[in-house]
Amino acid sequence: RRQRRRQDYDSPLRQAVRSLGGFVFGLLLASLYGGSVLFVQSASLWYCLLSTVTVAAFASFGMGLSVRIRSSVMLMLPMLCSREGKNFLLFMVFSLAVQGPLSNTLQNFDRAADSVACGAELAMNQTRELVQRATTPLLPVLNKVKAIMRNARHVADRVSRFIRTLIDSVRHVARVLRNTFHFLVNIGEVCNEELGTPYRKCIKIFDDAQNNCMELLSIFSFLCYILDIFRPLCGLAHIVRWFCVIPSYVMSCVKARISSPTISAFKKMQQEFEFNISASTHLATHLNSSQSIQQLAHSIMGDVTVELYRFQEFVGLFGYVGVVLLLLMYLQALLYKNRYLFQDDFDNVYITRQFVEIDMMRARQGKTTLLPLSREEVGSYITPYSLHLTKKERQAYALDIVSIFRHMLIGFLVVVMDFLTFWVLDMVRHLAQGEVVARAPMLIAMEVNGSGYASDIFKDIVASFDILQKTNISVLSKKCLIQPSKPDYMGYLFIGLLYGLSFFIVIAGSYVTRLRRFICASYYPDRERERTCFLYNRILCQRVSLGTALLRSVQRKSVDKGHSSLLLILAAHIPGFSRIAGLLGATQRCCLACGKIAEGMLPMEFVPCVTPQCKGLYCRQCFSSLDNICSLCMRLLTFPENHEEELDSSDEETVGLWTSA
Repeated sequence: RRQRRRQDYDSPLRQAVRSLGGFVFGLLLASLYGGSVLFVQSASLWYCLLSTVTVAAFASFGMGLSVRIRSSVMLMLPMLCSREGKNFLLFMVFSLAVQGPLSNTLQNFDRAADSVACGAELAMNQTRELVQRATTPLLPVLNKVKAIMRNARHVADRVSRFIRTLIDSVRHVARVLRNTFHFLVNIGEVCNEELGTPYRKCIKIFDDAQNNCMELLSIFSFLCYILDIFRPLCGLAHIVRWFCVIPSYVMSCVKARISSPTISAFKKMQQEFEFNISASTHLATHLNSSQSIQQLAHSIMGDVTVELYRFQEFVGLFGYVGVVLLLLMYLQALLYKNRYLFQDDFDNVYITRQFVEIDMMRARQGKTTLLPLSREEVGSYITPYSLHLTKKERQAYALDIVSIFRHMLIGFLVVVMDFLTFWVLDMVRHLAQGEVVARAPMLIAMEVNGSGYASDIFKDIVASFDILQKTNISVLSKKCLIQPSKPDYMGYLFIGLLYGLSFFIVIAGSYVTRLRRFICASYYPDRERERTCFLYNRILCQRVSLGTALLRSVQRKSVDKGHSSLLLILAAHIPGFSRIAGLLGATQRCCLACGKIAEGMLPMEFVPCVTPQCKGLYCRQCFSSLDNICSLCMRLLTFPENHEEELDSSDEETVGLWTSA
């Protein structure tokens, strides 16, 4: 590796002044860093103090005592306008958006949740109070119903005992009547059996006497029938049997006149004492919760706050990334300086004053010059102060524009969400400033006259309706009115300014980053002269190789006529069709090197070959690159190569003498 050092011929006084200026400039940079950390990122005071003192010590003493550190720190300044600076600003904007609009939005949601929880708690309290008021007058009714039920139960017990006693008495009477009925039935049967025996005995005596008579008077048995004349005398015994009919008649009369009416009368009396009293009361309030609604809401919001606190702590860590980003930018500055010193082709695309001086020196010596550059070379090599961008810079510019617009869209959405949340909650607060109390539109009075249990029950029911009518329900109360947190409009403005600064960095960053080469050139002028010589030689070699490539391209394209018209294509592929195309005027000529088409008459930018019967045609740029030699008519087996003399850093002394002259 080659080590290059800057030759410094300054006096000690000038060196002391530069050291003092570097020391003061380092303190200024540290002060700017401390202000951004304290006021922009809203970091803690101790962290701001510690990091600022560290940065100040390194920047001030480093820039004051070391030229290398001074050059590295100066290289960091243009990087603030590069992609790293843009990312640093976008990081600061993100920190502001999280600590400002996003935190304010979450705080407004927290307050809205508290307001909703307060409203739910108020509704629950009013519902509980309303239920308590509604149940208060019904309790005496329930007590009286219970008293009525207890009295009815006592009456029912007494009636039950009376009916039980009456049933026992009736059963006793029934048993007596049953015994009487059995007695009467037995009397009739006994009477019929006992009183019917003389008649049967009398008849039996006559039957036995007639049979004996007929056995004794066998021939004169007809005389025995005289006994039949006296047989009716036994009928006198039937007169006594009429007394047996009287018990049967008495039993039937008792059964018809007394038994059935008595049974029906008892059934009616039993029905009169049959009653059913039922009282159903359904008053149920289910509150199966160990916590109130407000406590539950606060518990949920507490969990959300814990998660949000973790997120904020995680975001707060980004506040410490500022020092890391500065360290990375310093390392990138060191890397840029190292590549500048040891890589000739690194960021070496600028046509500087020294490059022009070298070209002027070659022109005076009669050698091939490079200026002005060709159209292709203008796209790759530019002057440091040119507004034109290289292809690489244009690609980076497009990517940075897309990135900054994406970040601006995200920041805009965060700010709009914060403002809309505040606006909606503020409208709710404005519309809900008054208290809304629901009252009955009209009062209905009812009067119950009378006394007794039913009258007392109806009076208590009417009193409960009166309490419900006179109850006021707070639909909307100021106790639960939300107080939204106002947005920080200055924070909005500062975020907009940072986005504007980031957009400016994207637009002007490509031009500002060119100062890195200027800073390195001012600290290392010898190295800058070497890089300029390398750039000049590289462009010169590219042109020589380009000429060779063009010559070979001419030979390749000499076979292909370069036709683009349909007639010319047909003429190239169909034998004999070329004459027809010529008669139709389908002719076309183009540059044999680059293929540029020459329409109509030959314009001034095309140069034909002067050799008779040579079809060579070149544009001026290709003809100049070919050193004004037509490769078709020369018919060389090998192409000639241009041997240009490359410059060395020692030639710069001659360049300096020529330019001073």
